[in-house]
Amino acid sequence: MSGYTKHIYENDIFEIKNDFSKYIKSLINILPEDYDIEIILSLLTEYYPYECQILNEKYEYYCKIDKKLKAVGKKIRYSMKEPREVIKQLKITIEIMSGSYKDSYKFKYDEDTRLKSIKTLQNQRLPKIKSIKNKIDKAKLKAQQVEPSYLDVLIGLYDKKNTSQKDKVYIMQELKKYYCPKVISFFKNKVHSEYNRQLREMAFYHLQEFKHYVILRKQKYMRIPSKNKRRRQYLKEIYANQRYNIKEIPEELEYRIQNSKEQKLKEYNFFISHSSTDYKAVQILIRELNKNGKDVYCDWINDVDYLKRNLVGGATKVVIEKRLEQSQSLLFVKSENSQLSKWVKYELNYFYSLNKKIYVIDKINILDGNFQYGLIQEKWFFDEKYKNICLYESQL
Repeated sequence: MSGYTKHIYENDIFEIKNDFSKYIKSLINILPEDYDIEIILSLLTEYYPYECQILNEKYEYYCKIDKKLKAVGKKIRYSMKEPREVIKQLKITIEIMSGSYKDSYKFKYDEDTRLKSIKTLQNQRLPKIKSIKNKIDKAKLKAQQVEPSYLDVLIGLYDKKNTSQKDKVYIMQELKKYYCPKVISFFKNKVHSEYNRQLREMAFYHLQEFKHYVILRKQKYMRIPSKNKRRRQYLKEIYANQRYNIKEIPEELEYRIQNSKEQKLKEYNFFISHSSTDYKAVQILIRELNKNGKDVYCDWINDVDYLKRNLVGGATKVVIEKRLEQSQSLLFVKSENSQLSKWVKYELNYFYSLNKKIYVIDKINILDGNFQYGLIQEKWFFDEKYKNICLYESQL
């Protein structure tokens, strides 16, 4: 075990023991008259859910490293105990689980005092839990909770030896738009192994938004991923410090669509045609479609990096047309606002010209929890002249 990795592991174990000892201490006064280890573990999960999640992820992280070492015939480094065992072996846990302590606790037990202690702890912990949940929920609004059909190909492009650091930035940006186990695993792997500083930081800060356990290593502690002398020199002197900032304008996305593999391989189950004023209903709809394994295109989620309302122009139109072509079906969110939108009318006309299925769902039904949609019957939107309209001179 190298000095650095040993230090990280030992620091993690110290923090786990120290923090969870404090957590358990805060639970003592809310224990029922008769309790066991299962009740203690249950209360920990209830009042420290994200802390328990981090503990589980630390365990998985170190187990994964040990498994890889064992697979190549090397000695395992960590042998970290399961979270349950770590908690059981804490000094404070051993103390309160002892027969003498439980007898003493039972003798002094008072239900009214316990109920007051529960109220006090709830006042302390529930706002904190809610705050973390709100931050995670906010992060999830930026991503679809589904695994796209082209995910493996996209990850494969990233891992190709000849993929430039610049292209990796674009690919990582695309992967950030999905929140699923495979994407989380990808980012965790890149935090651990990516030699380029910018990419490693991108993965780290993205995972932090969702409260996942990650370690951001300093450059000097990163392993150079090559045995070739010239390659190692290039990676260390050039690749490690390369940085690329994406131009967040529609023209940049238009160029990528025409020239990059990560944009050309995309495909969606649905293109959501809607008015931006109906965004709350659209968010609800997307979550429901994701639950059913449907990958959808929504401009302010999938292309939020580029399609700014104050930058609407010819490139915006090119991007929207490409996304319509990449979608199997179109789902129109019907409302007073969407029926007046020139962009919605244009999208419907363009998709109709592609001879693909157009479905409709009423905004009111979405808000009522009714997600039934059907083929659009009335072609109220149809207008041959609409294909040539200069949309970007009007509002979205």
